[in-house]
Amino acid sequence: MVTVTMPRPLRPLPTRPPVPAWKVLLPALIAGGVGWGAWQAAARPVNPPAQPGAALIRGAQDWQTLRGFGPRETGSAGNARTLDWAQAQFEALGYRVTRQALPDPVSMPAGREAAIQVDGPGGPQTLTGEALIGTQTSGQTGRLVRLPPGVTDAQLEGLLGRLAVTTCPDGPWRDLADRVLNAGILGLVIVNDCPHPPAYSPLANVALPVLSVTPDVGRALLDHLGREVTFTTTVRTQDAPAWNLIAARVEASPDVLFGAHLDSVPGSPGANDNASGILAVLHAARQAAGTPLAGRAWFVLFGAEEQGLLGSRAFVRAHPLPLRNTRAMLNFDMVGVDAEPLGVDAHPDLLTLARRARPDLRAFRDAPATTRETFGRSSPVTGRSDNLPFKLIGVRTAFLHRGEDRHYHRATDTTLDPALAEDAATLAVQVARAALDTPWTPREPCGITGRDCR
Repeated sequence: MVTVTMPRPLRPLPTRPPVPAWKVLLPALIAGGVGWGAWQAAARPVNPPAQPGAALIRGAQDWQTLRGFGPRETGSAGNARTLDWAQAQFEALGYRVTRQALPDPVSMPAGREAAIQVDGPGGPQTLTGEALIGTQTSGQTGRLVRLPPGVTDAQLEGLLGRLAVTTCPDGPWRDLADRVLNAGILGLVIVNDCPHPPAYSPLANVALPVLSVTPDVGRALLDHLGREVTFTTTVRTQDAPAWNLIAARVEASPDVLFGAHLDSVPGSPGANDNASGILAVLHAARQAAGTPLAGRAWFVLFGAEEQGLLGSRAFVRAHPLPLRNTRAMLNFDMVGVDAEPLGVDAHPDLLTLARRARPDLRAFRDAPATTRETFGRSSPVTGRSDNLPFKLIGVRTAFLHRGEDRHYHRATDTTLDPALAEDAATLAVQVARAALDTPWTPREPCGITGRDCR
């Protein structure tokens, strides 16, 4: 028997060896990297091109435009137009501009009705007035007493639980309301027979009725002294958005920061307070444009300062780490009217630098920051201007100010001298450059995130 063995079929040889995986992946990785790099390059912020002549614009031209926008209270059309215009000015100088929205809308008054219920010979009668800004919806009943315009603390003793009426008081109405309510009086009517409009002086979240009435209503109310009356305030508010405007070169760190608040109080054109500060920040930005200072400076217009420094507080919370390296924060507020010679409330290091530039520079002490918890109201830590939140985290600040003129927080705040605003900006730029040239040690971080700087 013969066994035949069949040959095993041969596997065809591959025509070419398999391509190694790396030869497939490498081009894909290169292509992906090139695409990612191109996307990053396209998405990377860039500085806008500087426009010829933008640095030559003067404060008088700025003021001519800015005054046409009207009052700049938070949420108003004038505020929005000022934001757009200021952004265009910074961009024309070659600064990249960002808008930081405040995390919470700002509560602005939309209606402030007030009523007084009295009983007369003809029966119950209602007198009308207006709740003061900062008063909540509230109502109180009590016996009516009269306070003289210059009432002393001694005269307020023994009036616990009463309701009070007074004619045009001396000084800000808020100061009087504080003293009256601290004495235990449950409500206050101010008869607005003032020869000049009172300064805007909002109360601090008062939960008791404080209102103003016309002279005619005041005369009718004074006929009910010693009787029981009822004060009622009805306050409606509306939420308004607010922004900080931040201008800086893309590569710039905030080694120095120039700031001013953009908003004005309700009903005031806000010329000196604080269009003058806006002009000063713009003038400083023009002086820095095209110089090494532009690479080490931020220029910020803060929103909602008049509602309690809300914009600067939000800015500090949002930028804790870059602000560790800030050598000087220079703040302009009311620098366009020469109520007093230009003065500064500054960190001792910065005051020394400022006086090297101007030996006769006036120094003043700003109103101290306070916390207040009193019967019927509370208020947060407050201060005069936007340098305060920076001081609270240890940044060296200089507050440039020319004093309060008689139009402060009034509808008559309509004029300023642009040259005075430019003069303040020139001094601030000198201080900033000196601070950058002076040896300095950055402060230590406060917590992991830098947010615990208190």
